[in-house]
Amino acid sequence: MTVAMPPIVAHRILARAAYGARPGEAAALARDGLPAWLDRQLALPAEEPVLAARIDALAIPIRYAPGPGEQWTEEQRPPVTLRQSQAERWYRADQRPGFRIPAAERDRPRLELTLVTLLRKVAAEAQLRERLVEFWHDHFNVAFQADARVAVSLPEHDRRIRAHALGSFRALLEAMATSPAMLVYLNNQSSRAGAPNENFARELLELHTLGRAVYQGGARGERAMARLPDGRPAGYGDGDVWEAARALTGWSLAMGQAFDGARSLPRSGEFAYVAGWHDPYQKRFLGLELEPFAPAMAHGRAVLDALAAHPATARLVCGKLARFLLGDPAPAAAIARAVAAFQRHAMREDQLARVVRALLDGPEAAAPGIGRIRRPLDAVAAAARALELPFTPTAALVGQLAAAGQMPFGWGPPDGQPLDPEPYLGATALRARWIMLAGLARNAGGTGLAPAYAGLARAPLGSVVGSLAEAALGQAGPPVAEVVAGVWSAAGRNARPGPAEVAELAGWVLNAPAFQST
Repeated sequence: MTVAMPPIVAHRILARAAYGARPGEAAALARDGLPAWLDRQLALPAEEPVLAARIDALAIPIRYAPGPGEQWTEEQRPPVTLRQSQAERWYRADQRPGFRIPAAERDRPRLELTLVTLLRKVAAEAQLRERLVEFWHDHFNVAFQADARVAVSLPEHDRRIRAHALGSFRALLEAMATSPAMLVYLNNQSSRAGAPNENFARELLELHTLGRAVYQGGARGERAMARLPDGRPAGYGDGDVWEAARALTGWSLAMGQAFDGARSLPRSGEFAYVAGWHDPYQKRFLGLELEPFAPAMAHGRAVLDALAAHPATARLVCGKLARFLLGDPAPAAAIARAVAAFQRHAMREDQLARVVRALLDGPEAAAPGIGRIRRPLDAVAAAARALELPFTPTAALVGQLAAAGQMPFGWGPPDGQPLDPEPYLGATALRARWIMLAGLARNAGGTGLAPAYAGLARAPLGSVVGSLAEAALGQAGPPVAEVVAGVWSAAGRNARPGPAEVAELAGWVLNAPAFQST
């Protein structure tokens, strides 16, 4: 039996588990119930033909002069680099003498992925999958500014995340450990036997799996560490970081390196395991003995197996997911359900889909006492969906997102784009947000004009603002509409707004404090 929910509750759920509600979606969710919505969202395919056609139809400008006195390149191109293989994109990062790749061409994969990502957040039917893709990009963060090789590898990084976003965490973990962007960003491509690089290993334990909370750096050896009931260490120490780094030596990239005196790897930028660069000797990681001279990649995979199965990983991942999808403070009961599902379904290919269902299928999904600030990308997507914009992402919009505190794929530290409100509520960032949302409503940057404006033009002010506030906020809209109409009237503005004024009023609604949080 389906239990109907109030539309205001449905609107709140869609602000958290999706990128906001399009007109009519909250009413449909209220009618059909959350379990049915989850069933449909989790059953949707990873690729949507209608969305794929919109992506292919994008015309993204590129303009540069190859060199002094040379003819300008000025074109409108579809996102062609996203269709290329990693090897086909890799040449753009070639830094050998004589290879002069214009900056605009070098940056093209990053720009195309960013614009397509914005379009997906607005237009994808599989909204929950898009939410999870964003989450995993934060969790396994890489920053394009770190290295041109990271920038050109972003589409491959995104492809791997999309393939596993609702699948097995263990499979996702290995996909990230072998991601070219990650290997360069955290330097594992240069990790060799005798000189292991600890950067990736440390972040693997601290950020991707076990978490800082169980770091026991002060323990005097493994025997002094706290234990789980089954005898495994409850946390990790610096020795475990070192042993993980040793286990992952030889996990590298094919960049033309000579590896045995007679042969070289291709210049493809693809993952390569080089046995001669691996430390083959015995290791001890989280209490496990890793036998010497194991088969190819066995030591690294044993590390990933142990991390994926550790209870601390379940707690870290599920706690972060709860905060991302539900808000602050992350509800303990929802986290407990998600942790139980994470552990119970560890061997299933749809483990993460089951975790998300357990997390959302409870009263916390719409609890009014939690929620969080909408990050700039979220605010743009929610605005475009509420106004049903025929959304066309632009490079100018990407710049506005950065000014408001969120450059997609550009958060420098490995901890990922913050959920905390502080980066987005400072005076500079907040002003940039206001300008961005007001401009979006007015089509100032060519992203698309809302079709509803024409029908609202010349109607009474109260009706206009009421319709706009309902689209953006659902049943929470009337108080916002009242304030906006009052300020408009007090300024002596038109009581029957024209088309441009309707767009201006839409910007006022989108900048209301009520729209800035979930």
